[in-house]
Amino acid sequence: MEKLRVCFLGTGSMGSAVLTGLIASGHPLGLISATTKSILSADALRARGISAMAIEEAVDANSLLAGDADLIVLGVKPHQIKDVLAEIKDEIAPNAVVISMAAGIKLASMAEVLPGNPNLIRTMPNTPALVGMGVTGVAPALSASADAVSATMELFDSVGAALEISEDQIDALSAISGSGPAWVFYIMEQWEQIAQNHGFTREQAAVMVRGTLAGSIDLLAQSDEEPGTLRSKVTSPGGTTERIIDTLEKADLQKIFEASLQAALQRADEISAS
Repeated sequence: MEKLRVCFLGTGSMGSAVLTGLIASGHPLGLISATTKSILSADALRARGISAMAIEEAVDANSLLAGDADLIVLGVKPHQIKDVLAEIKDEIAPNAVVISMAAGIKLASMAEVLPGNPNLIRTMPNTPALVGMGVTGVAPALSASADAVSATMELFDSVGAALEISEDQIDALSAISGSGPAWVFYIMEQWEQIAQNHGFTREQAAVMVRGTLAGSIDLLAQSDEEPGTLRSKVTSPGGTTERIIDTLEKADLQKIFEASLQAALQRADEISAS
């Protein structure tokens, strides 16, 4: 992996997260390139030692930089994927690994534009990749080589943990871990607001909620026990915590979470269909 040229076509929030994580992992800067929409963004990447080119300064920036890449990471929006593939199809190597991070764009749609390229891979990372703690689902085409899959797994392992899955699982993974940080942050928002409603300052609420969350995650990571077991150790029979858990159980959080997941799956189908 350390000798492979990696090109990011599009450096929005997700592309930037993976690119930054890759840099932090120690991948040689001279082997990383990227395209951006604006010259300002390209200048910022060039200041970091990355070979970058903006669409504003060269309309063929994508094909120019992707031409000699071993791994091409598509960081553009779903509706742009096929257009970008069409731009680069005559420039990239036949065995280049082409990696999509777009929700709802199937491998078959990518293959329509790149019928001669076997190494097509769908992925869905999440933004904690920015701090080396990402979770990424990797769904390769059946035609992808073992080396292509291995390189992709290594790329995303460098920014957290990568899971090889089948394509029919990727939309569910996208909703669970891809969107997962939003789930967590939304719960934290509500939790902190409850604390403020009970007289704590905003700063105190943040310390309580964020510290409790971080500490609980560390405790779980350092323990051999499952979350349910650790929860039971905090939940004394007849105590206040038991009342909290009973209230959450009656609210049927699992049903709410499942409904949220189904809504996300429906939207992924809509994106794919369009």
